[in-house]
Amino acid sequence: MDDYKVEAFDLYDRIYLENLQDRNIILNEEIDSGLYEKVVMQIKRFNKEDEGQEISDRTPIKIFINSYGGIVYDGFAAVNAIVASKTPIYTYCDGYAMSMGLAIFAAGHKRYAYPFSNFMYHEISGMAIGKTTEVEHQQTENKRLQAMYDSLLLEKTNIPKAKLTRVKKNKLDWFFDSKEALEMGLIHQIIS
Repeated sequence: MDDYKVEAFDLYDRIYLENLQDRNIILNEEIDSGLYEKVVMQIKRFNKEDEGQEISDRTPIKIFINSYGGIVYDGFAAVNAIVASKTPIYTYCDGYAMSMGLAIFAAGHKRYAYPFSNFMYHEISGMAIGKTTEVEHQQTENKRLQAMYDSLLLEKTNIPKAKLTRVKKNKLDWFFDSKEALEMGLIHQIIS
């Protein structure tokens, strides 16, 4: 690795670690297994630090999201950590929260976005190769995961179920902005 790459890597690590000191978690990449250490374990660590404190006295954890999404299973690990957190977790959409990034954003106890933030919902995607029974099994699993994803959005927002169904039926990517997100209860406040 040349000096420039080492310096850039060190700068990213330094920024990430400095933010963690203030309970700010940065999620600005594809959602994969690396998310576990960067998000899930940090949430658990902060909750451990807060044991014995009243919930109202705990310093909130802030997750700043700028992600196109990624692997559903890894995303649900973050969703579970957020939902289970006794310490309040605030999610912020800086630029975009799409696909599984949208689910993680929606799990926040309080949710914020900026005037030019963007969101995207679509049917989860997966690939199945093999014998017919193997493909059918994967299709059943995808439907189960989709139901989990949709139930999270329906529970945390006032997005109509018919809207989610229509998007999936028409095989669309549904893009929307902060104003529409506020109207549908996905965000609590637009930060200006």
